[in-house]
Amino acid sequence: MSNTYCIQCGAVNQIGDNDCVGCGSYLATQPTYAAPVAPSDWTAAGPHEWQPFRDPHRPLPDIQSFTIGHVLALTLRLFATHLWLIGKIVFLVVTPFEIFKAMTLLHAPQDWQTFSITTLLRLMCNVLIAPALVYALMKTLETGAAPGVNESFRWGLTKIGRLAVCAAISGALELVGYALCVIPGIIVSLALALVYPVAILERGSLGEVFSRSSELTRGYRWEIFGAYFVLGCLTVIVSVPASFLTNNLDSVPLVVFLAVATDITQQAFTVLSLMMYLTLLQTPRPGNSMLNLTN
Repeated sequence: MSNTYCIQCGAVNQIGDNDCVGCGSYLATQPTYAAPVAPSDWTAAGPHEWQPFRDPHRPLPDIQSFTIGHVLALTLRLFATHLWLIGKIVFLVVTPFEIFKAMTLLHAPQDWQTFSITTLLRLMCNVLIAPALVYALMKTLETGAAPGVNESFRWGLTKIGRLAVCAAISGALELVGYALCVIPGIIVSLALALVYPVAILERGSLGEVFSRSSELTRGYRWEIFGAYFVLGCLTVIVSVPASFLTNNLDSVPLVVFLAVATDITQQAFTVLSLMMYLTLLQTPRPGNSMLNLTN
């Protein structure tokens, strides 16, 4: 059977398909035998690979305007439905770190040096996880098909440098805010709540990443605080017992298992950040556009 190329993303589709298998664009409005997209039009992820927001004006299913209830319901449903995929992505990154921590740092003095090393390694893990996880969830939302772990990391690796710089700047700003006083730190944290999804999914300068996060969260920061608070209370149910058991176990395999389980649970905050981003994009307001989204 003949094939047809999608003019939006270049994916090969079978004649008779209604939606593109790569980006989900409606094929009936495209020429039947559209020419392949030129190599220069592709992003760093490589030719003929699906890209998030290839068609940014196509609404995502179930994504509505931002409310605390809506964004929390989306987060919990998406996290629970794709727990296995999220677990595999987190497991590949954090397991070596948790083994290292269990064998070398578990019984080390809990001074500022140990805390600094642990925090730095955890941030590095999160920078590796977040782009792959966002890619996997976006593909699931846009196409209904979950990608493989290798595909998710292959795309995510193209975003790590940009995200690492944004994460470092964001962490420094939050640290300064909390050092001055708790309230300024909270305000800064809420204004920068969307730095990760913006840095991963949008283009523009580093300064535009922070201004974009501040713009999208403006007017909704109390609601964002409420969403984080509720999710934090839910994750405590898992993390506190796991932490208690970890401190009272001498078995390295069990300690690593509990630590990885806690790390998987913590990725609910990455899912929440993405869901807040997507719902705030759908929230009508002056100047809220999607023109900065990547192709």
